[in-house]
Amino acid sequence: MIKRFEQNGWGTKVGYCVVQKDGAIQWKHIMKAKEGKLPLIHIVFKKPDASIAQQQKWIEAIIQDVRDTYKASSVDLVGHSMGGVTAAAVSLSNPQYIQKLVTLGSPIQGLDYQELMEMYPHARNHIESMGARDLAFHSIALNKLYESRQDFSKEIDVFSGAGDVGDKTDGVVTVESAYGLQEFTEHIHLQTFHEAHSDLHESSEVDKAVYQFLKRD
Repeated sequence: MIKRFEQNGWGTKVGYCVVQKDGAIQWKHIMKAKEGKLPLIHIVFKKPDASIAQQQKWIEAIIQDVRDTYKASSVDLVGHSMGGVTAAAVSLSNPQYIQKLVTLGSPIQGLDYQELMEMYPHARNHIESMGARDLAFHSIALNKLYESRQDFSKEIDVFSGAGDVGDKTDGVVTVESAYGLQEFTEHIHLQTFHEAHSDLHESSEVDKAVYQFLKRD
């Protein structure tokens, strides 16, 4: 998505951030954002199956780095799948630093891990992970998130995108689950795309919708 944003002249990749398995954060600062273009930072977790709480701590540390390095008073968070769940958790814990939140195919209300493995066989390698546990329907982590919904800031604008391949799911996450943040805030835009789960962040239609949301005042 970031590459396409650059190709379309919508944004500039200003940084690349890698979080190692031990939590060490490594930065590569590329360039300053061009005038009128969104500054974009690509974040990669080398341990993508870490718990929501652990990923939340990593993102909070990265936000502090962004504030220190780029002198930014606030940031926008864009997350696909579990990344969106983590971004929602960060938005609850640090609302003063979040302006906009975008979730794409994010199982706010959980998912069926067996269905995930059917679509992505490699997911079997993570079935015993903390991340897999946290994403399950009615998990402790998701229940905790839901119980905090009244604390979600009215100052944060939210865009939640869901995939629907014809059965009210993107093959993994139900539309209802992807739209879970509508129970947290009224300041939310919901949009359904005819895309499978892994294609939501590879779609030009999704790109355009996300860009328009991020650019508007």
